[in-house]
Amino acid sequence: MDTKLTLILGLILNIAILPFALKRVLFLVRLITGGQPAPDRIAGVTGRVSAALKNQLVEVLGQKKLLKWSIPGIAHSFVMYAFLILGTVYVEAYGILLSTDEKWKIPLVGDWWILGFGQDMIGVLCLVGLLTFSLIRYKNQPAKLGRKSRFKGSHTGGAWVVLIMIFNVIWTMFLFRGAAAAAGNLPYGNEAFFSHAIGDVINSIGLHHGDTGLEILEGVGLLLHIGIMLVFLIIVLNSKHLHIFVAPINIMFKRPDSPVALGAVKEMISHGKPITLEDVEDMDEDTVLGIGSIEDFSWKGLLDMASCTECGRCQSQCPAWNTEKPLSPKMLIMNSRDHAFAKAPYLMADEATREAMTPEQLTEYEVDRPLVGVSEGEYAWHPEGGAIIDNDVLWSCTNCGACVNQCPVDIEHVDHIVDMRRYQVLVEANFPAELNGLFKGLENKGNPWNMNPNARMEWAQGLDFDVKVVGEDVQDLTEVDWLFWVGCAGAYEDRAKKTTRAVAELLDMAGVSFAVLGNGETCTGDSARRAGNEFVFQALAQQNIETFNEHKVKKVVSTCAHCFNTLKNEYKQFGIELEVVHHTQLLNRLVREKKLTPVAAPGPTRKITYHDPCFLGRHNQVYSPPRELLQVIPGSEVVEMPRNSERSFCCGAGGARMWMEETIGERINVNRTVEAVGTGADQIAVGCPFCRTMLEDGLTSEQDAGRAGEEVEVLDVAQLLLASVKGEGKKVKEAKPKAKVTTPASPAEATPETAAEVEAKAPAAPAGGGSLFDAAPAAPAESKPAASGGSLFDTPAPAADKPAETPAAKADLGGGSLFDTPAPEPAKPAEEKPAAKADLGGGSLFDVAPTEAAPAAEAPKAAPAEEPKAEAAPAPEADLGGGGSLFDIVAEKKAEAAAPAAAAEEPKAEAPAPAAEAPKAEAPKVDLNAGSLFDIPAAEPAAPAAPAAPVAEEAPAAEPEAAEPEAAAEPEAAEPATAAEPEAEKAPEPEKPKSSGEANQPKTDVNINEAGSLFDL
Repeated sequence: MDTKLTLILGLILNIAILPFALKRVLFLVRLITGGQPAPDRIAGVTGRVSAALKNQLVEVLGQKKLLKWSIPGIAHSFVMYAFLILGTVYVEAYGILLSTDEKWKIPLVGDWWILGFGQDMIGVLCLVGLLTFSLIRYKNQPAKLGRKSRFKGSHTGGAWVVLIMIFNVIWTMFLFRGAAAAAGNLPYGNEAFFSHAIGDVINSIGLHHGDTGLEILEGVGLLLHIGIMLVFLIIVLNSKHLHIFVAPINIMFKRPDSPVALGAVKEMISHGKPITLEDVEDMDEDTVLGIGSIEDFSWKGLLDMASCTECGRCQSQCPAWNTEKPLSPKMLIMNSRDHAFAKAPYLMADEATREAMTPEQLTEYEVDRPLVGVSEGEYAWHPEGGAIIDNDVLWSCTNCGACVNQCPVDIEHVDHIVDMRRYQVLVEANFPAELNGLFKGLENKGNPWNMNPNARMEWAQGLDFDVKVVGEDVQDLTEVDWLFWVGCAGAYEDRAKKTTRAVAELLDMAGVSFAVLGNGETCTGDSARRAGNEFVFQALAQQNIETFNEHKVKKVVSTCAHCFNTLKNEYKQFGIELEVVHHTQLLNRLVREKKLTPVAAPGPTRKITYHDPCFLGRHNQVYSPPRELLQVIPGSEVVEMPRNSERSFCCGAGGARMWMEETIGERINVNRTVEAVGTGADQIAVGCPFCRTMLEDGLTSEQDAGRAGEEVEVLDVAQLLLASVKGEGKKVKEAKPKAKVTTPASPAEATPETAAEVEAKAPAAPAGGGSLFDAAPAAPAESKPAASGGSLFDTPAPAADKPAETPAAKADLGGGSLFDTPAPEPAKPAEEKPAAKADLGGGSLFDVAPTEAAPAAEAPKAAPAEEPKAEAAPAPEADLGGGGSLFDIVAEKKAEAAAPAAAAEEPKAEAPAPAAEAPKAEAPKVDLNAGSLFDIPAAEPAAPAAPAAPVAEEAPAAEPEAAEPEAAAEPEAAEPATAAEPEAEKAPEPEKPKSSGEANQPKTDVNINEAGSLFDL
């Protein structure tokens, strides 16, 4: 072909296609840069240039994250490097086109044999990669595998188009170079082996028909090669393969504080500035709390969406998706991206243009579609209308970090989910009903179970050494080596108490000096933050940080992976740097230093499998220490589950899921337990109390179903190490009774009943008056005065009469959604007046409620306490009893009841009292149902047919409230089927498997000094 004609045709192609590509590029730049500011990302690059360059070398050029999956990663490396190296072929092609010189070559390197060899080799390897991708996509077709395919929901048709287009680029390149080699115009020698092989084929079959034929063939090959590239460019800019250009940029602006966007949740930012509790009074209508619409995303969030490759690696690892829940991290990002593109014309328009838009245009641009809410269509993960992200999609996330860990382009799924939860909680008040109890417990009592804040040292009772308490036994932490952070679970939950005691014993044996904060400790706030309640988290964090500073805390050891992560990574955001280690790390160090020596013990060899806590493993990259501890225990064999280490499957408790019911699909903890039992292990070792609770509940379910042996047990690594250090071997575990029937140890303990017996007696009632962990709703108790006053956020106020408040009811979750509206119920008895509450359907947390009401009684699942301890009332500034709202900071001060009537006290969940039993006047009363921002209104319970006399009439008229719920061992006049009887239908938890959909509750009915296993020390 004549070189001038080739030039003309080539220019026409470029002039016709490049303007469309340029227009799309400008659109993308305007859309992405129009997002909210993210100054920390700019500073992360400009302030750490070397780290940013390292990320490009390691993740982009080195393909580190992609190569975690060997075969797909290698195939992708071939294709990616083909794009880079074959860029030099396009330089040659455009040089020949524009110069009209068929022998044109790149200056200096145009005849370098290494370049010629590299171009041909990567072209061949690219074909191998394309073949591999084709086989992978064929094998994993969604039509064949359904939800098990990681490509479910992806644009599979578009992916095949891209594979075909890449193939077209490669074969046209070899046609062009082969014709050039046949004509003697290729500047490279035989090192360009494949091009010369094609040239030999052309010569051998006589396709050239002389020099003119070769010129025509070379010109056609050149134009096809350029034309295919231009068409492919348009396809890339309008498809998920946009990641070819934007993924390196996204990786450059990743979070600078960690290898992946895990560990700490990013701060809540509005207009580029972090929002703290101190900013509450200064907030105006322009302040954005979290993400409530697509325009609330930062430019980095929009860049995340544009970078998504739809590879489905995140989806394949997601515990929610793998247990039939509607959350797919991939689809959440894809749906948000599609919505951003649809709404872009509106977002980028000026006010005049917006006002001129027709209703049809507004619908097309999805202007009125909510970001989060109720979706429409067959699949919540791929809505056809309604909200972009369904409520159940948002609240199914466990924050396990598997999606972020696997994402090859560093998309920050967890941060976006938490930001959207923040908006739903703080602005829309739209969250699962169970979180109401969590928020109240943290706000009023400093722990998620709403239990006595002055009972945090009960775990240490019976130890043969003294546990030092800061402020009592030591002045500050400079006198000891470590602060032992016990945590809420370690202080209150009987199973976790055993871990706490084991660690304390091991540290004492090793001669390590440590102290605890005792009752001065409060929750780290992890669950509040992960559930979106940023302000409750910040209040708890500030309280802890003040304590740390006061007592000069520098080094902390924690048994809870969630506390470990929060203290280590998130408190940095509030100006404190701590050396925080997990107990397995410290114990492993002590074993290596010969301060602890595991010894051989009699008994059979046992198999142990280890479950990686997500917040210890993926969030903090701690994988080896727990395994090394287990491997040094004599007489044990460590076996790994198929999903382990960074691909470990979640237990289901993270992201505040510990406190939410699981009604959709398979229970995550059961899925993980089945895998653990399948290893044949006798013991399932854990390193987190959340994991222990979830896996033990899953194991109970499997044992009750006969799918797991009674000898299998769940234990913390510290318990196994302690038994080995003491030289004690494994003994046969006693079989669990199907129904716990025991003789009461004291008059304060009633005989437990089976779940069926209690359920048959109990009336149906809303859940608000009972505990967060009730599987069945509890009947509300009579209202009674708050134990000590307001919430963490209330300013103390003078006492005044307050009306009674009806506890909020939970939505009925049995229908498969956390957000199902409960059916209306008959009216309550006349003597109970419902309290006025804000309408949570469409209001805001910042709407001032007209009145403040005293909460109804609620009692936690408390540990038995035969000898109640009288506690002094807390000081006003630490008054956690109840009453107020998170945002009652600048509102009118609320009054407390001056002479409130005595209220009904909730019976112990594990020991319902006989109906005729008289109340114990000396039993302390604690109001745990304090009024809070997070009370969710619900339908009223049905009135009983023949109610017994109200408990309040039998109780002293003005008995002062004590501050210890554990002391409430004796229920007050528990009448059958009355509105004043809370939670009468609850059976003892150990007899009930955790596979029925209820949320998790602590076991506080077990004597931790007695054990069914030798390792429960």
